[in-house]
Amino acid sequence: LVNDDCKKCKESIGQCITTLLSRLSAQVLQSLYEYALRWSDDATQGGQLQRTSIQLFGLFLDARLDFMKKNKRVEILVNYLVRRIENEISDVDHTNVLLGNEWEMVYFCLQTMEKLGLAQQTVIWKATELWGLVIKCLVHPHPWVRLLSSRLIQSHLSANKPDQYERINDNLSSSIILKIPGSLFEIARNLCFQLNSDEDQQVENVSTMAIKNLSWIINVMDQYPHLCFKEGKSLGFDADDSDADDESREMCGDRHQDPVAWLVTRLSNIAKKRGILRREAIFKCFAAFATVCEPSVVVRHLELMLEPLNRVLIEIKHKEERFMGRTRNPVVSGSGPSGADLPNEVMQLLEDKSGTEEFMGSLTAVKSKARERKETRKQQIAAEAIRNPEAAAKRRIDKQKKEKQRQKRRVEEKKRGRGVFTKKPRYL
Repeated sequence: LVNDDCKKCKESIGQCITTLLSRLSAQVLQSLYEYALRWSDDATQGGQLQRTSIQLFGLFLDARLDFMKKNKRVEILVNYLVRRIENEISDVDHTNVLLGNEWEMVYFCLQTMEKLGLAQQTVIWKATELWGLVIKCLVHPHPWVRLLSSRLIQSHLSANKPDQYERINDNLSSSIILKIPGSLFEIARNLCFQLNSDEDQQVENVSTMAIKNLSWIINVMDQYPHLCFKEGKSLGFDADDSDADDESREMCGDRHQDPVAWLVTRLSNIAKKRGILRREAIFKCFAAFATVCEPSVVVRHLELMLEPLNRVLIEIKHKEERFMGRTRNPVVSGSGPSGADLPNEVMQLLEDKSGTEEFMGSLTAVKSKARERKETRKQQIAAEAIRNPEAAAKRRIDKQKKEKQRQKRRVEEKKRGRGVFTKKPRYL
């Protein structure tokens, strides 16, 4: 279960152990269970026995749920999961977690929790401390942990209708959100953190699951905004939200009372940064909002969603114009698929949901503000050249360096497109 590197072998071993456990007597089963309990506290050998034990607990749940229900074994397992995940999260080294095995224990604990959720839903729903740790795992550096924690939240909470979050009902999974003040905001913030990952760390499955979760969260936020607040605290831009400009903050001046406005603003700011995969994830999220939200919700935040879409379309247009000016055959060069397809499709969905009149009014306002910002930047640069020539010269030098890097990057991309991955040897 632990030492073998082959995934197929591990799965076969798991099936074999599950079959054996299902055929054993209660006495022998108790003996093996006590072995697993002793291993769960053995931190020697890099925690191999602990990782083995947590997987065995999951196999016990699969094979003999009747045995696990007795003598409060399920409750003991929940307490162990809380203690184990809490220790692992506090000790994780974010610099090399992807290189070692530090992520495995958290991952196996979440796997066991997933199995426990299928067998004993009501027990899991009452374990609020465990769910608080699952929410923290959304920002774990390893993508598998992020995906599994996001899947746990989606499988247990997305099926609830928004009106089921009105009051606590222990027979519904919505009680998890109601019992943990501010947890809805914590989930949304951590999912935004996932979508804001660097381009080389974007994982399609993780982004897709984040979008699914945000699609049900936004409706609950709109109907019950108080679920996003802790006592004496208000919402605001994250500390790492360096892309939030003053205008975005002004557009959501009441954001500390409007979680939906905070969420859409956060996503809009994430999409401002360059990055194809990151922007695609945000635009798919906007498309999901246009599908699941009421028209009034879309209309209220239409400008926030249109701003990054319009920005990308302008960038693509300028890029195509530069390319058309360099190529000898503009008709052939422009015949391929365009990066504007997804933004245009999302804008069409937003128009269908909000209505043509509202859409065109918001789009006109967004384009007007974009032009104003561009003119303001030009005036600031011109004024800087007069007021501070040294800073203006440094700006020009930095711009030239970026242009050289861009050209070098384009050459490398063309080489990779032709299948050239090594430099040609040079002979004297």
